[in-house]
Amino acid sequence: MKSIKLITLLTLTGALAFTTSCKKQQPEPDARDNKVGGCLDANAVNYDSKADYDDETCKYAYVNKYEITYHPEKDESGSDWDFLTYTDADLILRVKEQGATNWMFEGPSIEDVAHNTPAVWTAPSSIKLLNKTYVWELYDEDNGTADDFVSSGSFNPIASYNSSSESTSDIGTNAANDASKLVLHITLKD
Repeated sequence: MKSIKLITLLTLTGALAFTTSCKKQQPEPDARDNKVGGCLDANAVNYDSKADYDDETCKYAYVNKYEITYHPEKDESGSDWDFLTYTDADLILRVKEQGATNWMFEGPSIEDVAHNTPAVWTAPSSIKLLNKTYVWELYDEDNGTADDFVSSGSFNPIASYNSSSESTSDIGTNAANDASKLVLHITLKD
């Protein structure tokens, strides 16, 4: 009888040990559980300062075209931009990061642009825009003499980005408070 009790006890102990050793190990909780993922790069258009971790969904703005949609009809003194036959401006656009010495974009002259007619320059290469302030200047080209200032402005394309459009814009003025509008046509990339 003692041997039966001993065998039964050994069998129960073995069964208990077997069941305990077969239990699945619970996985360690992921550090991201209950945390919010998002883009943590401030240069991205979808930057999320409230995200707990970077989920690699950042989208960046690249400029493809620059457009002046309108500019003053006359120069700051109220005179026509050009003399002789054509009176419309021959527009030159320049764009750079604020404080930089070199222009990141300097478009060729677009001749005889009426004040209410868009002028468009294609970017020679797709330029990644950062979360910085950029300045732009618009001139009327005068062959042989100093170019006439039309207007200027500044913008931060990331701070002013609107997810419902593929552009960002800025209104610039001159000393006479005459306005020009710059539109940057952008493409989003990872």
